[in-house]
Amino acid sequence: MVSDENLTSLLRQTRTKFEDVAKGDIKDVLRNYKDLTPKAQLHVFPDGTRRTALCLAGTLPITFKGARYHIPIALFLMDNHPYAPPFCYVCPTSNMKIRTSEQVDDKGRIFLPYLNEWQYPKYDTIGLLQVLTFAFEEKCPVFSVKNPRQTSDPNPSSRNSSSYSTGNTTPYPAGNTAPYPTSASNTPYPVGQTNFPMPVANPAPYPSFPMPNAGSADGYRAPYSAYPSAMMPSSTSYFPNIPAPPRHAYAAQVRDSLLTAIEERIMQKMRTRFGKMLEDTQRLDICLSDMRLGQRQLREHLERAEREQRELDVTLSVYNARKRDLTEIISKYTGKDAVNDVDSSIDAATPLHRQIFDNYAKDLAADDLIYQLTTAMRKKVITLQQYLTMIRQCARKKFFAVATMNKARDVAGLPMITQ
Repeated sequence: MVSDENLTSLLRQTRTKFEDVAKGDIKDVLRNYKDLTPKAQLHVFPDGTRRTALCLAGTLPITFKGARYHIPIALFLMDNHPYAPPFCYVCPTSNMKIRTSEQVDDKGRIFLPYLNEWQYPKYDTIGLLQVLTFAFEEKCPVFSVKNPRQTSDPNPSSRNSSSYSTGNTTPYPAGNTAPYPTSASNTPYPVGQTNFPMPVANPAPYPSFPMPNAGSADGYRAPYSAYPSAMMPSSTSYFPNIPAPPRHAYAAQVRDSLLTAIEERIMQKMRTRFGKMLEDTQRLDICLSDMRLGQRQLREHLERAEREQRELDVTLSVYNARKRDLTEIISKYTGKDAVNDVDSSIDAATPLHRQIFDNYAKDLAADDLIYQLTTAMRKKVITLQQYLTMIRQCARKKFFAVATMNKARDVAGLPMITQ
């Protein structure tokens, strides 16, 4: 497994924006898929841009028709991974070819609804690899081709026997191309696991009838035995008659082949059903998480509404109490004679405070009178002699009022008023 330092260096080399989140997602992938290796690789994206991207390259293990295969893939991560889906490709080797389908195009690019609906954290790279596994197990994206350097079988008896034995009825078409690992077989099974009769190693399971010689006129040639070629006699030698196997052996082989085909068909349907059930389960998990989130939000809103309701009840009770007090005061003074004298409506609590209030009013009245006398003299309404006489009288009244008020304030414990 790649170390944290190397993975961090690759993320910084590819200029990944969300380094911590992408690192956690990639570490989960490498922990579960040991065959994938991260590397920095120059990649040409579908829009034509060339950029060094972080690539997860390796093989994806799948089970196809009862055999274990490893599909070579490459995942090119975007710079804003995992908030954007990666570009996925099937990378066939020299002895493979891509089987195009609605999921894989001729260039090897993979198209899945999982990529179109990508939304992190609901969708991540591990979930993508699981969906790829189910998709490839349902329809293998590659098939094997024969190596061009491989020559034909030098043993003519093997070719004759094989061509002769293809006339038997098998549950699969003989011309189908095999999936990726089985490069030498024309059936969906890997080499060595076929249940069909192999006439090269065993006698042909045909009805018992006289076997003609190698030089007979009808051109029929008896199959060779399974011994090495060095021990075989010449073409003119005598071949002993080999007894035919019982009829029930071929029937048992056909029965085993049919059972294998039925098992594979059932397994394919079960994988399809299981894949749909897994998708439904993931969708239900997403809905359940959304519902739990909504339940938590509704509970918070309900608690806040109850708290505000209690506060409003307290405020309403205070308001009703004050409303009752005001109603009582209004009803108490309703119907009484209106007070015409403003001065009589303002009264002190004690005679001492009333005396302070009266003298303070006299002091303010004296100030106003002095101001008006000064204005009248300036406008020549009164003479200077009249002004001085009135000012002297007003100042004497003001002095006595201030002195009386300060003495009363001293008795009442109030601070003195200085001019």
